[in-house]
Amino acid sequence: MKSYSQILQISLRKIILFGLPLLYFLIAVSFYLKTYDSAQIKITVLHIGGLFLIMSWLVLKIEEGDFNFFKNKLVYILPILLFFLSGILSLSISPFKLISFTEFIKRFIYCGLALIIINEFDSEKKLLRIKNWLIISAYVVCIYGAIQIIDYYFFPPPPNPGLDPFAWRQAFGNRMMSTFGNPNFYGDFLIVMNPIVLALFLYRRNFYLFFLWVLIFINTISTYSKGAWLGFAVGILFFAVVYAFVFLKDRINRKFLATVLITGGIIAAIAFFGIFSFSKKRPDSLSFRVFTWLSCWEMINTNPVLGTGIGTFYVTYPAWRRPQIFFIEGKHNTESDHPENEYLEVWFDEGIIGITIFLLIIVFVFTLGYKNMVFLHNGKGTRDGPLAYIQLGVLSAFAAKLSHDSVCVSLRFVSSGVMLWLLIGITISISVQLLNKKDLLNAQALNRALKTVIQIVIIAGLGYLIYFFSGYFKADLLHSRAIQYSKMNNWDLAIETYNEVNKYNPSYPMSKYFKANVHVDRWKAGDSIMAERAFKELWKLAPNYVQSKYLAGAMYSKMWESNKNLKEEYIADGKPQQLIEKQEKEIEDYYNNAVRYFNEYREIDPIYPLTYYNLATLYANVGDFAKAEEILYEHIKYVDNLKKPPHSLWVEDWASRRIGDYAETYSQLGNLNMFQGKFEEAKNMYLKALELMPEHIVVKKNLAVAYANLKDNENSNRQWAEIYKIDPNDEDAKRYLQAIGAVPK
Repeated sequence: MKSYSQILQISLRKIILFGLPLLYFLIAVSFYLKTYDSAQIKITVLHIGGLFLIMSWLVLKIEEGDFNFFKNKLVYILPILLFFLSGILSLSISPFKLISFTEFIKRFIYCGLALIIINEFDSEKKLLRIKNWLIISAYVVCIYGAIQIIDYYFFPPPPNPGLDPFAWRQAFGNRMMSTFGNPNFYGDFLIVMNPIVLALFLYRRNFYLFFLWVLIFINTISTYSKGAWLGFAVGILFFAVVYAFVFLKDRINRKFLATVLITGGIIAAIAFFGIFSFSKKRPDSLSFRVFTWLSCWEMINTNPVLGTGIGTFYVTYPAWRRPQIFFIEGKHNTESDHPENEYLEVWFDEGIIGITIFLLIIVFVFTLGYKNMVFLHNGKGTRDGPLAYIQLGVLSAFAAKLSHDSVCVSLRFVSSGVMLWLLIGITISISVQLLNKKDLLNAQALNRALKTVIQIVIIAGLGYLIYFFSGYFKADLLHSRAIQYSKMNNWDLAIETYNEVNKYNPSYPMSKYFKANVHVDRWKAGDSIMAERAFKELWKLAPNYVQSKYLAGAMYSKMWESNKNLKEEYIADGKPQQLIEKQEKEIEDYYNNAVRYFNEYREIDPIYPLTYYNLATLYANVGDFAKAEEILYEHIKYVDNLKKPPHSLWVEDWASRRIGDYAETYSQLGNLNMFQGKFEEAKNMYLKALELMPEHIVVKKNLAVAYANLKDNENSNRQWAEIYKIDPNDEDAKRYLQAIGAVPK
């Protein structure tokens, strides 16, 4: 009869050996469309499944008393342990502890999973189990990807039904995303599986593997992700070179070697040509990365040795983002969470220390992987058995992934991050297997009571983390629900739901921002205080989050306006002078805060026109017309700064992308002059606006009024006639032309 300890060890080992491959399968195939982020379920699977597996493994190690793994294999696991320690150091110095803690937990899980693979998947059979689950997951996602391809090309677009049954169908147009919710993330998974499947096909020559490789190839093309194409090309080229010079050099003649290399080179060349062609068609994709990398480099230089803190890029970046990004994206209410280059992000987060360790891991894995293949092929182990081909595929996937992550999707995303650490774990596991196995320490090395205490501590600590991070999924679900309440103007329920979101995920800046927004939109008694509180909570997490400073400026503008009206009521009602003076002080504070936050947002986003218009309105309302005019001219002139250093690396006519904005600013200047009775100046501003947008009806109406005030009836009448020609249904134009008897027949 087995003892308690034996039963526990057997059970935990089965959980690990079956649970880890299942975890990778679930991360690949799972999505959930009722949360705000369809991929949140992948994060939750990682949090719950990853922490549970690490907890089980640590309890198993304590139960076995197996510490030789850490002692005898230290040289193999040291780079992983150092990278984990770098994460601890980075967390300790981070000014944004909550944000960093969330990223650090992922680091903990990634490193833990790699150690589990190295220690527990210590045989060919066990590694093949992981391989089988990866093959199954690749089939699932590729078949669904094929369904999306057929749906796009042979079925009508939404809202009509199609072959893809899910609500997100054709969300990226002709770019396929399968179960990953984003073509770039999908491409990252495909370029990892591409050489692995190809290697296994060369070993087994099974049709199902060849068919899967064809599906991967088609799906990779259909992501239309240049980063994925780059990764695919690098993976194939690396595969061809290594296969030729390691596996074929002593078996096949030079002509065949050349054929393999040329074939790989041709496939890679086609991919590189596709990248070049699409870069010419979509140059914004390239320029976006250039400006993001430049900003990240400037950020790195603020603390190059220790870094700013793990996971802090996205809360720091808004203050460094180049203005060109707003021209490229055409949006102002979005954030880049990552710099499209993992190496730059590691350097920013963890400084020279972190990036050095990360590069050490890369060199270490390439060195081990190459030695593994040479050893296995030379017959010192299993001559060209499955391990040799698994290592070939894994190392080629490693090269593909690292190239992809230098220009595209970050390893911080779960579906990408877990794959990198799987490749690291498998490579080191194969190396460890090639060593002579050593006996374990005596299982009784630890006292039974001490074992139990340590196991309880591990279960309690990691169990709490599992519970805590499971709340992130519920928070994302509630966040989606709160947005719907906001859209229905159900403000009370929206605020109540956002409070729940913040309880389940206290490190979620977006929910705090949206909550503040709801208070500003609802705007009843007490909302100003609650909005101020929400902003303060938000800025503790992310000081320059999206348009929060602009929204704060708009809120204080509202407070200034309403308190001005209240002061007038106090005066009319004969309220005490002391109360009126107190009200005046509040009005001054609100005005100053509005100006302050609009200007702070202008520092973050210097091309957003509404910031300038709101500031001009504030200045004009207090009679400072010169300042109002100055601020509007600043909006027009700012774009000239982008022709000078440090912005001149990539110069183009940025203003041409925002003609409507600048036409509106000239119109605002015209309106400001009209209000002051400067009709000649107003006319000139309206004419400048029409140079940019010749058929802008509102501007033409204002110009007609300016001409009328200048007693230039001929030009005034001409403007009204042109308006009528542009829009015969315009009521103002019809009335005016009828009044002068000039309505065209």
